[in-house]
Amino acid sequence: MSTPGWIPPTETERRLYEAAARGDWDGQVTAIAGEDLYLAVPQQGQDPLPVFDDPRTGGKCIPVLTRGILPPWQPQQFFDRVSLDDLAQDWPNDTWQLAVNPGTPCAAQLVASPAHRAAWTRIGAQLGERPGGLLSTHFGGPLHGPSAHGLACGAPIAVHHSVPWNELGTAFLDHATDAATLREQWSVFDPASWQQRLDQLLGGQFVPAETEAALRARAASGGEETPTGSDKAPAGDPAPELPELVGRYEERFRADGLLPPDGAVVSLLALDLAHAVNLARWGLGARLCAPPQAEQAVQRAGARAKEVYSSWEEFAAGYALGRMLAFDNGWFGPPYAEAVHIHRVLTQDPASPWRGLPFA
Repeated sequence: MSTPGWIPPTETERRLYEAAARGDWDGQVTAIAGEDLYLAVPQQGQDPLPVFDDPRTGGKCIPVLTRGILPPWQPQQFFDRVSLDDLAQDWPNDTWQLAVNPGTPCAAQLVASPAHRAAWTRIGAQLGERPGGLLSTHFGGPLHGPSAHGLACGAPIAVHHSVPWNELGTAFLDHATDAATLREQWSVFDPASWQQRLDQLLGGQFVPAETEAALRARAASGGEETPTGSDKAPAGDPAPELPELVGRYEERFRADGLLPPDGAVVSLLALDLAHAVNLARWGLGARLCAPPQAEQAVQRAGARAKEVYSSWEEFAAGYALGRMLAFDNGWFGPPYAEAVHIHRVLTQDPASPWRGLPFA
């Protein structure tokens, strides 16, 4: 049965909707196996599990939501992230059923007897782990305009985590993980430290200053190397020399298609701007900022990107070099391979915002 005018928010809901329309039980399980599912966190005084009675059967169901069906951001509404395999291993009652996205066009109701749960696990094992580094779009999120452009600046990190690139919603991964990311990686504990870190990122204060100055000086001089003391350096202090490591990465970038044959990196600021966008998303998830603040932060990041770069290709190369100087340090190891993968996803996939959104 079709629902006229309804657009599945993401590919997960599309697959689930189509399987349910076919009456394909295995297809419904396949659609959600390996995907993030969300259980509502009970409010104070509520039962630990959000069980409800199915009016059609009179039986009890545990409701979960796929990512695209999560409700809009609310300050006190949280969700725990689980997998179908988690649920199969820790199901509380053999007579209860699993209600996926109840009340929506992509609803599915799954019997959860021991035999059925064993099938969930079997189907999940056949599919294997969901690969990382996937491009995903939320068709209910911004697809055009300043917010979409800003979110596209954060797309490499969204692809790394296989979450929709264009979402400003109730969670990045989930409330607890988002709060832990801010606390452990950014020393952000409250709204004030979130705002301070955001301003630092938008100001490019986390990229290496001397390397950044040398890259900017070279770009201003028309792309030629600018040795210390050269008359091509901007007025004032002489431009610092580019580290030899930058040249090694640029040479490898040209060989691997991250730069054109005669290309060079303009600036490392893309790394800080991508982190600023996702600091906004993590802040929303951790409830350290509200949607208007997050949207403003994202738009500021997009505007800064336009001040420094002239294309997604330039932005992409700046982000990749920033990542390498921070996490690879000349090894050309797993961080380099991951950066190449994410670059190719975002520059080659027809669904990528870097393909569909104009940079200017």
